[in-house]
Amino acid sequence: MTLFSARSVPPHRASLQGFSDLVDIDTADEQDIASARPSVDGGIAGSIPEDIIREIAALLSISDILSFSLASSCLRHILMPFLYETVVLKSSRKCRIALEMLSRQREICKFVKKLAVRPNYYLSWPRPDEYLPEDWVVTELEDLAGDLVNMHTFDWDGLELPEDRLWETLRLKCPKLKSVFTNVGTKPLDGNSRLFNFRDLTSFSLIVRHGLGGAELFPPLEELPSRFWEMIVKHCPNLEELAICSFSSSARIFDFEPAMEGHWPKLHTLTLGSFGYQSDFLLGPPSDPRTLGDFLTAHTSLKYIRFLWNFKRWMSPETMPMHLGSTALPALDTYIGVYQQLAELPHPGSVETLDLTCEPMYESRLHAVCPVLKRLTSLTSLDIWTHVANPARDNTTFYKTLVEAVPKLTDFHFMCTTGFPAKQLKQLIKQLHLLSDLKRFSLTKGHTYRDETMVETALLILRYNPRLRQINVRWAKERCPNHLKQEGSYDVVTDADGRPVSLVVLERGIPLVGKPFTRRYKVDVRSFAGWRGKVRKVQSVGWLG
Repeated sequence: MTLFSARSVPPHRASLQGFSDLVDIDTADEQDIASARPSVDGGIAGSIPEDIIREIAALLSISDILSFSLASSCLRHILMPFLYETVVLKSSRKCRIALEMLSRQREICKFVKKLAVRPNYYLSWPRPDEYLPEDWVVTELEDLAGDLVNMHTFDWDGLELPEDRLWETLRLKCPKLKSVFTNVGTKPLDGNSRLFNFRDLTSFSLIVRHGLGGAELFPPLEELPSRFWEMIVKHCPNLEELAICSFSSSARIFDFEPAMEGHWPKLHTLTLGSFGYQSDFLLGPPSDPRTLGDFLTAHTSLKYIRFLWNFKRWMSPETMPMHLGSTALPALDTYIGVYQQLAELPHPGSVETLDLTCEPMYESRLHAVCPVLKRLTSLTSLDIWTHVANPARDNTTFYKTLVEAVPKLTDFHFMCTTGFPAKQLKQLIKQLHLLSDLKRFSLTKGHTYRDETMVETALLILRYNPRLRQINVRWAKERCPNHLKQEGSYDVVTDADGRPVSLVVLERGIPLVGKPFTRRYKVDVRSFAGWRGKVRKVQSVGWLG
């Protein structure tokens, strides 16, 4: 099973940014997000044409746009479409505050083009989300729907499907809505649901959410309603993105084989799963692997493929014939799945991003994985999950062989959820110099509170690899209900010569004793005792507000 990945959510959800990036709602109490007014009128915007301001805004991050907008009320007025174009309400609290604000200031609704609501967010971490009745969220959205005239993307991410009436309201009152994403929980799908009344969608996602538990090795495949397939296959010819998958594959899995009958010339993003062993120990779905190969060969516009796999207590087979045609997948640049499916890829040079965190790679598989990696001559981003059976032994050759197979990486996420002490870490990071273009390195390691702190891990990584510009560290525990324990992000600040000067730190997590924490601070690299020698405690810390 997949534990953690930079791409642990579907691409549309990973890329959405919104209110949580605009204002820290968690610390804003009931403050009206949109009511803040800058103290200066006119000012900077008075002498700059609006089209120039918009060009500048298009190059900025959402947080920078927010700061830019506070310079004057004139600027804020010009930048409102940028501020509210994408709204992500990533908790019950944010749903309640933002929906109430939009009800009072409906003129803002016309700027919203993408809206994601996540009440009772089951992936909330490190603090669990508070409860919010999802019927209340539906009622608020119904009331706002007539004002969301420019919304083209809606993403529902609650505990269960929303009340069915919401889909009809959105379909009738939001004429530009073309992308619909929703998850499901334990409740069965209604074959007569008005969710299946949409027509000519460009994106659709139906996902079994995380956290449903389940202990079945081979849960029965659940057939999706015929009206769903009629909508997707017959009435959405311009589909560009499709996701049918399960993140709780021991509890509920959809049979997505009928999708193989569809043909969408514009399809560029595909997420399917969960694949795995069936009760007869054959791989599936689909029952005939040639069906999937034919489907992929026919869809030459595919750029992003994510296949969710769950092999339960067993290892994957050493080979998986894909039966791809010679013209298959010429534009594929991102693949998430298992390495075996890439072995016969006819255009391996197109792949730039690869995620192999569906299952751990054992040392015995290294001889099979590395030749596949070497075929991906344009690969710049890699996520990989490895299994270190004996942390006490010297695994330098293992790490070096892996790194040498991917010489062009700029982003590297190395995950090992077994024990990974400082000795192993040094063996790994001493090989990273072979990656001359590497800018971001992420480490997910087996969790123990006896290890060095996360910031000390980050500083040790930077000491051996001073060209890095960002380091991410996660502590994980594989056999634990909440796998992720602590995580930290460390942005490297350099001097004029490119030498590391300090780290800007954001850390969150669950301590051994006490409440979950979030902390921001800055570390002076040059005063760190471990910078030139053994890792010791941080000597200079500047706390950020």
